Amino acid sequence: MNFFFAIIFVLLFQFSYSQSKIKSISPSVDQKDSLNIQIIETLGKFLETQSSKFWIESDIKMFKFPYHELIGIESGKMGSNFYQPSLMEIISTGEDDKKIVKVAYIGYNEETESNLIKAIYNMIAVKIDGKIFFSKYINYVTKDWRIKNEDNLKYYISPTKNFSHDEVERQKADIKLLSEFFGVEKFPIFYYSAVSPEEVFKLKGFDYHPMMYTSDSGGFAEDYNIIISGNNSEYYTHEVVHLYTSKLFPGINSYFDEGIATYFGGSGKFDYQWQKEKLKKFLTENPDFDVLKHLNVYERLYFEKETPVPYVVSAVICEMIIAEFGRERLFTVFRNGTSAEDGFKVFNLNKNNVNSKLRRFLTLD
Repeated sequence: MNFFFAIIFVLLFQFSYSQSKIKSISPSVDQKDSLNIQIIETLGKFLETQSSKFWIESDIKMFKFPYHELIGIESGKMGSNFYQPSLMEIISTGEDDKKIVKVAYIGYNEETESNLIKAIYNMIAVKIDGKIFFSKYINYVTKDWRIKNEDNLKYYISPTKNFSHDEVERQKADIKLLSEFFGVEKFPIFYYSAVSPEEVFKLKGFDYHPMMYTSDSGGFAEDYNIIISGNNSEYYTHEVVHLYTSKLFPGINSYFDEGIATYFGGSGKFDYQWQKEKLKKFLTENPDFDVLKHLNVYERLYFEKETPVPYVVSAVICEMIIAEFGRERLFTVFRNGTSAEDGFKVFNLNKNNVNSKLRRFLTLD
């Protein structure tokens, strides 16, 4: 009788697994281990539903959407569900009831008969009161990082970098300026200070991501007042601006969002004035450049490999608007989520004058 129920259990588990989103499981995963069985079952349910009920409550409170990196990750040029999750490893952390779960997103191209990998993602599985819950990898990987509290900033510092008090003071001064400009009190900011974009993506849970090696600087502003910096610096005003705009203008159009962030914080390792000088040079060398043909602020149009042209153009546009109309008029466009095209109309910018006005503002004409 017991043998019969054991067989039924195995069949039910296999059926449950076959219905889940897990495409395959590596032979290196011990599927006889009772904790692993629970993890696999819960992982399948989470991947199928992407429900927050499978994540620990503290992660929801701190990160709002702790698994947002996985939303839409199946999509690519080959289709909306081309990349499917495969369980690569379940690894011991040395702690009871806590393991690292490593998932790869892989697609098979039938034309070339080859596998394509999009990402390898880590999360932590924790057993609490008999149930499995997932947690962001950043909590685990930074458990031994140094912590420094500086005014409203809480720094988590990579063990591979030196902490700069001078950069902290610059950041505090910019936060004071931003609070005055946006008219709000400063708020707590959690700043993860890493040495490179590669380390940033590892903090976000990735062993591999296609954007890990495209630049030697960069980072992210996350929900709930979190900055993850890969600039080897305690100063990252560009991303701090995004924390302000996300709070005050949650529907802000990306063109204006990146513009105002670049206006205050520059881009990459260089401040706005440096980037603006590079833009002047770019426009001199490219007299036919048309602002209206480059309103995708994320277009990968770089000048001398350092200046993201759409970012800096949008920053200058923001500066022009503030100078002529004042910040409150600009805030109205931010608040309404107005597109770049419609926002230009609000400020009397159009195909007949925007390029000449930009050049005149930069004193190129």
